[in-house]
Amino acid sequence: MLDETDFTLPGPTEDGGYKLAFTRYRPEYASAPIDARQHSQLSLVVLHSVASHKETWKPTVEHLFQLQTTAPNKAFAVLEVWAMDSPNHARAGVLNAALFKDRPEGVSGIQWARAVQVLLQSDLLAGNRTVAIGHSAGACVMIQSTEGYPLHELPYSSFILVEPTMMTREIYRRALEQDTVLLRAIEVARGRKDIWPSRAAAREWFPKRLPWRRWDARVLDLYVEYALCDLPTPTYPDRTLGVTLATTRTQEISGYSGHEDGFAGLERLVLLCATIPVHTIFASNNDMVPEETKQAIVSESAGRRMKSMTTVADAGHLVVQENPRGLALAIWGILHIDYAPLACRL
Repeated sequence: MLDETDFTLPGPTEDGGYKLAFTRYRPEYASAPIDARQHSQLSLVVLHSVASHKETWKPTVEHLFQLQTTAPNKAFAVLEVWAMDSPNHARAGVLNAALFKDRPEGVSGIQWARAVQVLLQSDLLAGNRTVAIGHSAGACVMIQSTEGYPLHELPYSSFILVEPTMMTREIYRRALEQDTVLLRAIEVARGRKDIWPSRAAAREWFPKRLPWRRWDARVLDLYVEYALCDLPTPTYPDRTLGVTLATTRTQEISGYSGHEDGFAGLERLVLLCATIPVHTIFASNNDMVPEETKQAIVSESAGRRMKSMTTVADAGHLVVQENPRGLALAIWGILHIDYAPLACRL
């Protein structure tokens, strides 16, 4: 069982003053004394992909804490996991719906990154070390959340980038000239079905179609619960019955347009790789991130040297949704790479 607590914090005034939505997950044994030999007490901060929501991470978090219970070690303890919605997604999107109705440009990566810094600069994190974990566009945002920090005073002790989607300018130029997954994603979002008569009807509709039919059933249940909201909304003020997407189609499309954020993230990643451990996790099925893009992200010749690169089997780009147990095992192994040797040296 998890102790699950929601937090709402005020966002940066320079970005519009929207509200920020977080969920903190702690294991039920979190109040128990920590073994004195566990020198690293970790807070994990996780970010989702475009068109997703913070609760998508919950099954992965559950598996991670199960691993900590069944395979305890004296090297480190994960005290908590903080998950955050992008300010225009899911619960945060509902809180800020009126603000974003007339803001089709949505939230840029650096604006979401500054929102992450609100948590980092609070007194809410319990661990003595913080691990940054981002999926897809969330990986880029995690990198950008280090902007403004000197390299010797970074807010994180390590990074785990899950299926990151950053591209070089050259790869992006070629992507615009071809029928790529990136361009198709925008077209799909533009015509996406976004109204159902009820959550029950939506739960029947999703598993019959891609990508939802590939998802873990728990993740799909959470999607129906948290990625949908009741009508009416500022987008559909005259629809009084049924549910719609909490992340509107317009806001989803804006999420696929942060290319400058991706370029900046790759540049910043060079400095981070030379300073703290950075790890990548990719999925075995290259259904979204082409091999060329992956190789550019982990290019040692460009200065982006990863401490480790892990592949999760039986999953595609939406690995958080498709194989939460496999992803948790990958994260658990990476935490041992960084924090078990540290304990041995102390």
